[in-house]
Amino acid sequence: MKQMLAALVLMLFSGASAAAAGFDCAKASTIDEHIVCDVPQLSQLDSLLQPAYLEAKAASPDENVPRMARDFLVDRQACAADRACILSTYLGALDGYNDLGATVDIPQDITAETIAGGRARISEAVPDKVGQCVLTQILEVHPRIGDDFGAGTGVDFSNEGYQVSYDREQALIASRPKDEVVMCLISIPHHCPDG
Repeated sequence: MKQMLAALVLMLFSGASAAAAGFDCAKASTIDEHIVCDVPQLSQLDSLLQPAYLEAKAASPDENVPRMARDFLVDRQACAADRACILSTYLGALDGYNDLGATVDIPQDITAETIAGGRARISEAVPDKVGQCVLTQILEVHPRIGDDFGAGTGVDFSNEGYQVSYDREQALIASRPKDEVVMCLISIPHHCPDG
């Protein structure tokens, strides 16, 4: 059975330089906060959160943005000392804020390989834990709808994963069957309707 994969294969964005965490590291009290303060890449992502939150809140002034912020904190704390998990929670939160109207650029040097840290192993299953990465292969790249990539791009993976983009993804279109892919789970949606 094919599974729809949200935000798994990372095709990421444009850059920014390292920065301090968006919170006071002197007051860090949990292991995830200490890791954010100790890892420059995570501090940089944390410094992007507040502007992204404010921009998304202005564009989408309903309860979704504050709920996403609360969910992010719960998810990050649940990562404990798992750096890949923490990194993924930041990517998921920033991507979510961008979906709600923020325009934050995620650094280009963050890729699936960055998250995996060389630990992705061949798997017949899709990742099921935030920050988990597996090595899989492309089975087929096809238009999302019909015969034209103008309506988006779909891709099937050998581990029964499936992903779609509403955009024409030239990098995917150039892919061939059996090309290896590092696939990472960066977020699991909260508050989905039943059914």
